[in-house]
Amino acid sequence: MANAANGMGELAEYLRAARRKRGLTRGELASKLGCSITTVQRAEGGKISPARDTVHGYIRVCVLNHVQAEALWNKAVSFYRGRVPRSYTQAPRPDLVRTADELGAALARIWEQNGRPSTREMERRAEGRYKETRAPLSRSTAERISRRKSLPGSQRTLHAYLVACEVPEAKFPMWVQAWGRVQGRRQAVRERERREARRVIQRQALEAKDRMREAGLIPLDKYRGPVAPWSARHIPCDTVSRFRFRSVLEGSAHCPVCNELLPPVESEGRQPQRP
Repeated sequence: MANAANGMGELAEYLRAARRKRGLTRGELASKLGCSITTVQRAEGGKISPARDTVHGYIRVCVLNHVQAEALWNKAVSFYRGRVPRSYTQAPRPDLVRTADELGAALARIWEQNGRPSTREMERRAEGRYKETRAPLSRSTAERISRRKSLPGSQRTLHAYLVACEVPEAKFPMWVQAWGRVQGRRQAVRERERREARRVIQRQALEAKDRMREAGLIPLDKYRGPVAPWSARHIPCDTVSRFRFRSVLEGSAHCPVCNELLPPVESEGRQPQRP
């Protein structure tokens, strides 16, 4: 058991006494908090600073003084990190998250509120939860998410990250909903970009066909962009080959059958660009 004279030990002793006063076992308290018994054990062990949400759970279930409990938690975090608590990333609550930036900030904040555990500790916590299979949270993934460099790529990775930050499981659904909203918005953006790319290709197609005919080529399939191979019949030698439209515009294309260099063509200032 940790020394009660330090910040973490003082908080742990306070939480243990509060639970016992309510006549609850660790398992019973964990059930009421919606977390694992391991989370309760760590909170009362005094070796690390528990998550803020965990302390708030004690406040609610054990009817503690909010100001006193917050003060002890801040002291524990300060002792654990060896310095005064840092300010937290500004972020909305999970139920208010709408964008990727907001979700990234919210995920960074829960890591900060958990005392900024190391990636090794986060990996260990995730492995403790997912014992049957390899935990979907490597140190590098934990680093990228906590530092706002990327978002969880799946719900399973999101769950593992929440476990690593000691977020109560009762709150997992609203985090999953936030992640789903962000994924939906990203998918909608990608779909708009694909539609716009198709429209650009369609606008370019008519002019591209005219330029190909000027170079002595008859296109035989759809135009798919300036660098995509395009099947066409070379009129002088009456053979079919594949040409890149950009090379035709640049005057560097030649027929691979008769080896004739195609004449350069004018794009009239509307050279198609890669969409």
